[in-house]
Amino acid sequence: MKEKFNNYNDGFLRVYKDREIRTDFSAKKNVKNLEGLEFIVKLGYAECSKRQQDFEFSETIGRSLNLKVKTRLYRYVTNKHKVLIDNILYDIFEVDIDRGKQEMYLYMEEVRTIDITN
Repeated sequence: MKEKFNNYNDGFLRVYKDREIRTDFSAKKNVKNLEGLEFIVKLGYAECSKRQQDFEFSETIGRSLNLKVKTRLYRYVTNKHKVLIDNILYDIFEVDIDRGKQEMYLYMEEVRTIDITN
């Protein structure tokens, strides 16, 4: 029997981690362009509907659920990473793994629009 592979037709996302860029007085700088990010992986994704329980979960941890996507499992992605879709930067606040389907769901909060021209 052939295995069914899911299509991730909504586009590509790029996962990044923060670079430790600090100001003169050792405060962490906010990311405003790609120089403040270190690339990890590019993945195709499918946008998922946000359920009531997803909104309730995000509220309990003090976050706002702006986007929920499904993508293939990449085990090195954590909730400490950021996602860039087009020029919008998101914080990942939850990674829900489905090992049976080899997929993961990313729950994300929009941070800001960043300059991707460099």
